[in-house]
Amino acid sequence: MRKFIQPIGFLLCLFAVTYTNCAAQDASLPNATRNRSELVVTDYLPRDFVTDGSISYQPLLQKALDEAAKSKRNVVFPPIMYRLDNPAGLRLHSKMTLHMHGATFLLAETCHEDGQAFLGEQVSDVQFLGGEIRGRNDIWPLGINIAGLRLTGPCERIRIRDMHIRDLSSNGVGLFATREQPARDVWLCDTIIQNCCNHYGDYTAPAGEPRGPEKGSTRQDQGLVAFYHARDFVVRGCRFEDSRSDGTHFFRCTSGQFVDNKVYRAKMGGYFLESCEQVLAANNVITDNGSRGVTIERGSILCTLQGNTIQGSGREGLWIPDCRQCTVTGNLFIKNGRKPNTPKQTWNANITINEAPGSDKSNQWELGCRDYLIAHNTIETDPSQTAAIHITSSARLSNIIIKDNLLLGENRRILFTSDTTAEVLLTGNNDQP
Repeated sequence: MRKFIQPIGFLLCLFAVTYTNCAAQDASLPNATRNRSELVVTDYLPRDFVTDGSISYQPLLQKALDEAAKSKRNVVFPPIMYRLDNPAGLRLHSKMTLHMHGATFLLAETCHEDGQAFLGEQVSDVQFLGGEIRGRNDIWPLGINIAGLRLTGPCERIRIRDMHIRDLSSNGVGLFATREQPARDVWLCDTIIQNCCNHYGDYTAPAGEPRGPEKGSTRQDQGLVAFYHARDFVVRGCRFEDSRSDGTHFFRCTSGQFVDNKVYRAKMGGYFLESCEQVLAANNVITDNGSRGVTIERGSILCTLQGNTIQGSGREGLWIPDCRQCTVTGNLFIKNGRKPNTPKQTWNANITINEAPGSDKSNQWELGCRDYLIAHNTIETDPSQTAAIHITSSARLSNIIIKDNLLLGENRRILFTSDTTAEVLLTGNNDQP
């Protein structure tokens, strides 16, 4: 029996030594080697790298991204703070997934040029999963415009999820394509964007105070999320708060959804469509924005506003000039128009239908208001407001149906200051003279 036990013991000892040596050898290898499908960016940092963001390793992070693209691996940012002191940001490649839960990207207080944290130019099949991007717009000079994620050109199949972006001086997420080469299939979901964008002074500000965008910025720096020339896009389940200009801006976008979002306390407008087509906004909460809660303008076509709560806007809850075939149903418009009218402009109704000031009547995108259905909304208006619904004298109206709306409050008027009401059908509304 003893002779049998001795060989077994020898084999067990040999296995233990071999396993220990192999494990030690494996631990000495970078994580990227241990998992061939992932590249861990900290494997590219010095052995004694700091985790508090006090030192920038931006060139090494870029090297890791470039290597991940070559080797077709996903990228893992472990949960530490990464300082970015060059506003050129980190350049992305196509077919790249970034796992960033728990990671924070801090754009340095010394950034004094326009830029972004991440830049993707004509990229496709890119996913951002988790992570926080934090700026220093409290100390950056005015006119320095730094975004979180900036995507340019005909990007396709982009997914952005579970991010937190704050304190920047341009968009949290900006997507800028062209009419000739639009972006397609871009989803922004379950993301919080706070206190970003350029400064935008309200045009109703007292004399001597800044009005309009700050010097050095452009209209593309407006909007916590800004999409230009995007098709088949989705923005869902996000929270947009305290924008220093507009909460959102969608320009010449097509076939999109803006659903289940919250837009709070933008300095200017909340939800803003400009020259868009087939865009659905549903089940959003849009409250306490400084200018209009919702703007749908400049020839937007086949756009729908359904089931939203729009409350406490500085100007109208909805301004919808110069559009065609738009549907506004089942929304709550609650005491919008907080700001007083001026001698030249009347904008504190809950809903205004008119022609935008300065519209070019020769422009095919600005052919007046045609084929609107405004039905089954609840509209609460207080005495300081002009009306529940206001249709102004400049509007070129055609086939406008306003029906079965529940009007509440002390001012339940549907007010016409138009030359003709022949093209407007009013039925089933409990309005008052």
